[in-house]
Amino acid sequence: MIDLEASNNYDFMICYYSLDRIEERFFQNILKLIINYPIIWYNFLENTLKNKVMVSFQNTVMIISQELIPPQQKKYFDCIYRCMAESRTILKTVEKKGFLIIYLYSQKISDFFNNSGFWLEYITAYACSEIGFTTYRGALLKTRDQKIQEVDVLVDLDSVVFFIECKDTYNYTNEDLKKIFDLRKKINIYSFAVFVCSKTGFELDYHKYEINLIKYRYNYYAFKKELKELITRKMISLSF
Repeated sequence: MIDLEASNNYDFMICYYSLDRIEERFFQNILKLIINYPIIWYNFLENTLKNKVMVSFQNTVMIISQELIPPQQKKYFDCIYRCMAESRTILKTVEKKGFLIIYLYSQKISDFFNNSGFWLEYITAYACSEIGFTTYRGALLKTRDQKIQEVDVLVDLDSVVFFIECKDTYNYTNEDLKKIFDLRKKINIYSFAVFVCSKTGFELDYHKYEINLIKYRYNYYAFKKELKELITRKMISLSF
């Protein structure tokens, strides 16, 4: 379901996808796992989930090639599977010819696993919410030129907004930075841009596009602290 937010102070509209109770419970549980057991998540993410031969998706169906999962990686997969099962996001499973076919509860759950950057968006949004900021993940902004653009994470501080782009890949360029820079020019309030990545890619021109870089190093509490300090500094800078 798409919800809408509007403010008399803004010349744009914020749209975002809301979660039902089962989806909320899953995201709470999987984020706790990512925070408390980063080694488990990192190994599952890098050695299993990102292997498109080992794991594939068809809409809300997740297909695992059990024969291809190395024994040392199976324990990490089992932890994630248990989290999914305890969150009641697995409708049914079928084992066939060496494949484990998992029917997931919703498209949002499937997208979380199928889009490698989504976990970073959710953990960033979770950190912003824990700090106490009004936060939207996957926000859709309709600007005064009637164009719609998605923002990975949007932090709304009434008279100031932060646009946060999240990338869990080496495959990003200055075009990704320019996209946020151009969006900031379309709105009528103060805004800042933050780029959150889990991997350091090529040398990009962050200074030119006025973007602050934070790297997620699989230490959630250090990341949240760095994020809070950055946003606080930017807000203080507006006082001078």
